[in-house]
Amino acid sequence: MKRMNEEKLNQMAEFIHRYINENNGESPKFKDIIEHMGMNNSVGYRYLTTLRDRGIISYNGKDTLSVKGQEAMKVAFRRLMICGSIPCGSPEDYQQDIQGYVAIPEEWIDGECYLLRASGDSMVDIGIDKGNLVIIKCAKDAYDGQVVAVLTDEGTTLKRYMKPENGRPWLLAENKTYSKEKRELKPSKIEIQGIALKVIKDIK
Repeated sequence: MKRMNEEKLNQMAEFIHRYINENNGESPKFKDIIEHMGMNNSVGYRYLTTLRDRGIISYNGKDTLSVKGQEAMKVAFRRLMICGSIPCGSPEDYQQDIQGYVAIPEEWIDGECYLLRASGDSMVDIGIDKGNLVIIKCAKDAYDGQVVAVLTDEGTTLKRYMKPENGRPWLLAENKTYSKEKRELKPSKIEIQGIALKVIKDIK
């Protein structure tokens, strides 16, 4: 029998795991796998049965395929909707149109959450850059120092919420190049719409 290419076996296993993670626990079809791998039916079958014999997957030789821990994967990820963008700069209105969905690990999520795409440069000092996705937990209140999505008189923005023990709350822009007036914002209206939990970004 022709020897298996170990690199291709690893690539196939990685594709199956990635597909399941990105599709809420659903397994890829045999056709999906061989098309991704550029294999014909007989070669694809040999590779799948090898992964099965090694205990990496469960495969019945037809179109029923699963991996170890697949049931756990179904609850390990949650699809969050991307609701438009939120400015990291001067407050302005943003459209909450659903731009898509992203599978997010459950351990990153706390309660009801959604994603907003950041724009502007007012939060760059804490690693929130233009284009980053920010996981927002739905909330109407926040502790002093938390980063929040907040509605002001001018619109919605993402800033650090400052809540003095005695005094009115205000917003802090995390960009040291800003002037004090631009960094320390004191709008008459501050309505919290959510708390930022995590930033999702590509490595440049």
